[in-house]
Amino acid sequence: MEYDAVIIGGGTAGYTAGIVLGRRGKKVAVIEKNKIGGTCVNYGCVPSIFLSDISFLYSRLGEIGNYKGLEITVKLGNYFSKREEIIKYLNEAGEKLIENAGGEIIYGEGKIISKDEVEVNGKILKTRNIIIATGSRPNPPEIEGVENAISEDDAIRLNEVPSSMVVIGGGVAGTEIAQIFSRLGSNVTLLAKSKVLKELEEDTRKILLNSLDFDGITVVENVLVKEIKRGKVVTNKGDFEGEVIVYATGRTPNYPKGLERLGVETTKNGITVNERMETNVRGVYAIGDVIDKDKRVAHLAYLEAIVASLNVLGSCEIMDYSGIPQVIYTDPQIGIAGNKNEVAKFVKFPYNANTRALIKGLREGFGLIGMDKNNTIVYSEIIGDNAEELISIMSLAIRKRLTIRDLAFTAFPHPSLSEILVNAARSEFDLDVDTFK
Repeated sequence: MEYDAVIIGGGTAGYTAGIVLGRRGKKVAVIEKNKIGGTCVNYGCVPSIFLSDISFLYSRLGEIGNYKGLEITVKLGNYFSKREEIIKYLNEAGEKLIENAGGEIIYGEGKIISKDEVEVNGKILKTRNIIIATGSRPNPPEIEGVENAISEDDAIRLNEVPSSMVVIGGGVAGTEIAQIFSRLGSNVTLLAKSKVLKELEEDTRKILLNSLDFDGITVVENVLVKEIKRGKVVTNKGDFEGEVIVYATGRTPNYPKGLERLGVETTKNGITVNERMETNVRGVYAIGDVIDKDKRVAHLAYLEAIVASLNVLGSCEIMDYSGIPQVIYTDPQIGIAGNKNEVAKFVKFPYNANTRALIKGLREGFGLIGMDKNNTIVYSEIIGDNAEELISIMSLAIRKRLTIRDLAFTAFPHPSLSEILVNAARSEFDLDVDTFK
């Protein structure tokens, strides 16, 4: 029996490919060695954002209620078990979606034998195409005593809040974890090799750092970690103690066993693919976190899976990475899209001049839009309430090459947070009537 495609990995990319191909009548097998959903469902987006929501409600609901004339008291309950319920639901939903599409799930570790053979559980599967979707894993830092720390994946699946925590790594994962556990009651220190979230504009970082400081997090930037001991991190700026030590120092690709037999081209950052998601070996595709790319985010994995699957079916789809958004689930939320290097000029509008933000009571932040020399929108950075949704507007604007005038002369609902973006654009023409000059 021959498969049209064997997909190695049942994470976001793998299960999407299985569904797309299965729905189109292809015989497809999805091989997964753990649980359907991959990093996003089991160790990343889902549990992390769930805990972020919990920490936000616990720390700020009373404040919001007071702003609106309500008295609200929040007590922590069995939120860790609720997190597990959601993860389990999504695991099972992924299985059902693949099966509903006509795909087959095989639990085990896939091993590539040749470009048309994959072994799993001692059985050889013949296939016309292989799609590699094996994801990534935390990359431990080369620091003495790293075995005394846990990874970002392990941290987000802790079942209790430690009395104290030291987080090594000032990137997205490290910053999110630090704020979550601080708000849930841990005494947290965040150590960054350079600056915390150094890719952001300084005005954005200032708002975030103020929020972290308000939450009681000790932030130490430009620090060199020398050694991790049990319950202690030794640095060039002193020793920092924590019941739990977490490293959030990046991720590295998971290559499937037997990949070397195919001669597939790789870099230290992942498998090399073309714009059709094909490797240099005909009939072998790679998608998701395992490939060499700038951003490892689940929404990219979905799209890469769709592109690869349609190309397996004989289409000629091209993967377009322009304007891909990224969201940082801190409080305030941060959304980023586009290429800052193309920016010739910025325009900005503050949340505290937006009517909806005033009504809601979450007034920290701003919307920033960058345009090139032709006034085409090429970049955006949003910090504030609901940035996760607002950045999608800017992603579309960037992908469709809208000019700042196109956005300025668009009517968004009033009162809505989306007007922050319209008014930022209108400020280019002195038409942002909700701010003092």
